[in-house]
Amino acid sequence: MNTDFDVIIVGGGPVGLLLACLLKKLGLRLRVLEKRTQPIAHSAAIGITPPSLQILKKLGLTQEFINSGLKVRDCFVHGQSGKLGCMSFRDIPDEHSFILALPQVTTIAILQNHLGAEWIETGCEVREVQQHAGHCVVRAGQREWTARHVIACDGWRSPVRQWIGMKAPARTYDLHFVMGDFIDRSGFGDEAHLFFTASGSVESFPLPCGQRRWIVQTDTHLDQPPQGLVSELTRQRTGIDVPLADQVNESVFTPRRFNCERYYDGRIILCGDAAHGMSPIGGQGMNTGFADAEFLAEIFSHGDPSPLLPAYDRFRRKAAKAAIFRAEWGMWLGTWHGLMPSMLRDLILRFLLGRESIVKRMGSFYAMLTIPFNTLQRVPQASLKPHAV
Repeated sequence: MNTDFDVIIVGGGPVGLLLACLLKKLGLRLRVLEKRTQPIAHSAAIGITPPSLQILKKLGLTQEFINSGLKVRDCFVHGQSGKLGCMSFRDIPDEHSFILALPQVTTIAILQNHLGAEWIETGCEVREVQQHAGHCVVRAGQREWTARHVIACDGWRSPVRQWIGMKAPARTYDLHFVMGDFIDRSGFGDEAHLFFTASGSVESFPLPCGQRRWIVQTDTHLDQPPQGLVSELTRQRTGIDVPLADQVNESVFTPRRFNCERYYDGRIILCGDAAHGMSPIGGQGMNTGFADAEFLAEIFSHGDPSPLLPAYDRFRRKAAKAAIFRAEWGMWLGTWHGLMPSMLRDLILRFLLGRESIVKRMGSFYAMLTIPFNTLQRVPQASLKPHAV
């Protein structure tokens, strides 16, 4: 049957918008349905890794992203016994030898501008998705659209994933964090700093426009943290004064992980956080979603994507599994409590950061250069041919 669109993308976050831009370039008829009408109030995901910058080249957006962000080349690690060393991205084997710090709201704005407002329906909360033999029906309020395929980019809660009954075995970690962006008076410049102490961790990342993110570990989940908590815990654990008056925003999170049993069901496809979830510590979630989007755009370029959906599922699930493990490992090591565990962690990190060969590998590790299938260039080309699946 004739449909309104080739593809409807549910969710207009960074991953959904990147996918829409890539599919638009292919000439597909599409629409992005986004329930928000206003930009998000906090910086959210801020780290864009070198593989993602390579993906953005396909849209000619890499330089615009770099010009809008801040290049983080060095990450200094502090422990209970003082400074332990530095992990640098300066020598990683990529033309982009840095992590780009860019607030998610800016990432969204750049992608929205590139896509064009006429391709996005805002204030549009999808209430139902049904699939039939040759098409899908999407309903939002009194409105209804048909499409050959629906791609869910609607976040870790993903109503679309729930409607199709896709299993996503999940684990919520007993670890809790509060983060806030502040006017930066630290003197750290474009350096990232991690502080691992006996009473909890503090992480600090630079942002454009003279701001800096501070993340503090808390003992329990706090829906409404006491005023000034980030400032107070930062001062207690690091000795650094981060004035409450300089705070711009605040948010809380308790990390969780999941990886869906399958990334598609018939004509409905899961992408980004709808397909997999991981700790935001380490900044791997959005970048994993960008690689999902690149893979999906490739298989849609062959016409009917159905023959290649098993390949999408196989390769992207493996990539997500690796990213989930890495995010979990880094968060686990950095959140040990107590004096003795902290001293042991200091010994481990001082050993690792004191060896140049290990530090070089760590840079590539955290820049996501060693994630399997992190871009299409790392995927066996024979697997991208419909006859090979």
